[in-house]
Amino acid sequence: MKTNGPLIRRRRVALGHGMNRFAEIAGISGPALSRIENGQRNPRPETLKKITDALGCQITDVAADADGDAGVAAPASVERTTAPTAK
Repeated sequence: MKTNGPLIRRRRVALGHGMNRFAEIAGISGPALSRIENGQRNPRPETLKKITDALGCQITDVAADADGDAGVAAPASVERTTAPTAK
C-alpha cells in the first residue's frame, strides 16, 4: 500500500516525537522510518500498522491516493475541545 510519507512526518512531529524516538515507540528502525517519510519506500502492511498504532490513527489516514497524496491533510488533534453551550 502506498503511503503519504510527509503526512506521517507531520503527524509524528505534531505529537512531539523526534524520528528515532518515534521509531523506537513504533518498533521499527530509524532509517526505515526515514525512508518511509521521504517516500523512498513503502512499508510492509505490518510495519504500517505499527506506525499508525503509534500515531493513533488508521491506515487509511496515511494511505496515498492515485496521485500519491493522502486524503487527510492535517494530523488529528490529541486534545479535543467543545464549544460552550448556551444557557
